[in-house]
Amino acid sequence: MQISTLVLFFGLLAAQSVFGAPSGLDGSEVAESIVNATALGVDVYGSIPSDAVEVQAGQYTAEPGTKAWAWIRAQIDLPASEEVEKRQTWANIGIGMFAQDWCNGQAAWFDNVQYGVQHYDTVNHFSVGISYRGLRSNEQLDFSRRNGNDWCGTYLYSAGQNTPVGCFNSQLINCFRLTIR
Repeated sequence: MQISTLVLFFGLLAAQSVFGAPSGLDGSEVAESIVNATALGVDVYGSIPSDAVEVQAGQYTAEPGTKAWAWIRAQIDLPASEEVEKRQTWANIGIGMFAQDWCNGQAAWFDNVQYGVQHYDTVNHFSVGISYRGLRSNEQLDFSRRNGNDWCGTYLYSAGQNTPVGCFNSQLINCFRLTIR
């Protein structure tokens, strides 16, 4: 009788501990902020709603009760996902192109590069420098050169996945574009 009592006691104890976590922690529940934003018709994976006030490029303010505020609040509770990453416009990476090998000579520097934008310079460049962080496995950095009047007209190659911070030599380039795959 004492052993069965102990088994029951430890069984109940385990049910209240980490081993018996409530169902709300299993990921099946959606955060209240996301539910509230969705109820207002806000696409939490889309752009910030138009009732936001743009203070300067990329900086917004919003008052509680607005769709923009609901969107901002929901961003905090969104799990990491491809939808969120694909919406990002700034990469928090610096990329430079240099007119000589090993990041020497005249340079064109692009600080906090934007995803999906063709960044170009009219000088012929022969090396590339990556700063702040290396490329992520889901990012693609494409290089191009001039073709006629288009400074990015001829695609040349893509940098390897997970290219680290540093400098590497290149064939003649005028342009690059960073995208998320």
